[in-house]
Amino acid sequence: MSKDQIIDMPFTTDAMKAAIERRIIQSPELSDADRHDLSVILTRLDAQGLATLVETVLGHAIESGSEILPYLKRLGEKG
Repeated sequence: MSKDQIIDMPFTTDAMKAAIERRIIQSPELSDADRHDLSVILTRLDAQGLATLVETVLGHAIESGSEILPYLKRLGEKG
C-alpha cells in the first residue's frame, strides 16, 4: 500500500484532498483569507493527518447533534 493511501480505502490522499479543496472553494461562508489558509493546511497533510482530520471532524459532527446521522446511514446503505 502506498504511503499516500489511507488504510483500507481505495483512493489516494491526493484525491481526498482534491474533494475537500472543492468544498473549501465552494463554501460561501469562508473569506478568501480563510480559503487560502485552509488550502495551505490541507496541502501539508499526509495520509495520517488527513485521516485524523476526518476522524476529528466526523466526531465533532456526531457530538454536535444528530444532523449527520441520516447522511451516514445513506452512505452505509450504498456500501
